[in-house]
Parts: sequence; C-alpha cells; structure tokens
Amino acid sequence: MTTSLDHRILDILRHHARSTVQDIASQLNESTERVSQAIQQLEANGIILQYATIIDDSKLTRRKPPIRALIEVKVRPERRTGFDAVAARIAKFPNVVDHYLISGSYDFLVMVEGDSLEDISRFVSGKLATIEHVLSTATHFIMKKYKEKGAIVGPHDGDHRLMITP
Repeated sequence: MTTSLDHRILDILRHHARSTVQDIASQLNESTERVSQAIQQLEANGIILQYATIIDDSKLTRRKPPIRALIEVKVRPERRTGFDAVAARIAKFPNVVDHYLISGSYDFLVMVEGDSLEDISRFVSGKLATIEHVLSTATHFIMKKYKEKGAIVGPHDGDHRLMITP
C-alpha cells in the first residue's frame, strides 16, 4: 500500500530522477531518513522500476542515434489469458522499448529501437508479425522528437507561444 509521502516522492522523481534524498526531503519538509526508507521500500516493492535519462539525440556528435518506430499491433486474444500472453511474448524482445495495451483500431502500441530502418523492418516481418495471434501491424517511423516524457527536446530559442488576441 502506498502512502501520501510515497506519492509525493514519486511525483518528484517522475520529473527529476536525479533528485537526491536530501533534495526530496527538503522539498517535502520531511527527514532524509524517512524519505530514504520510503524510496527503498518503493524499490523493494517494484513500484520504482528504474531511473531514466532523457537524451537529446540530435546533439550527439560521435554516435548515430537509434532509429525508433511506433508499431500498432492487432491481435486475437487468447482464450484463457486474453491479451496478456501475447503481450508477454512481445515484451521479451530486447529492441521493444515500450509496450501498451490501447483502445481503438489496434490492440497494442509498441515502441521499438533499431540501428536502421532495415533492422526494424526485419524485426517486424521476421519476429513480431510471425507471433501466433498477431493479425496485423502498422509501423510508423519516428522522424524527429519534440518532447519526450514531458521534456522539450531540441533547441530552446525563445518563447514561441501563440499570441492571444480578442
């Protein structure tokens, strides 16, 4: 069971994963010991799964950034397990970055990474589409990132808000 303190800690970490225990304790007006224990318990209970970094790939100079694609997947749910068994098979692939059950025309939205368009195409045609109960896929390659997990990606050159006029 999560507490109010847990939720407040998670809100801070969700927006800034590098917050120190001291920073969080100060923001929440709590002791560092209490915050530290709460974070350890959240990790032990599998609520905090990992700490993430958002990278602006366009600013990398030495390494070509990975190619990303969003893949819509339509499946036939299995009799006893519904979508879960098919989802578990898809999630095991190392190039699957994110995987969601969604509403609408497709059942899953899967984000994958690869070294090239061909790499992703091979994954879709040779691995994803051949899974039993997968009926169809639609692949959308990501051309450019503007915002990821709430963080603006790319140049921040001034205020680009639209003017409000009567």
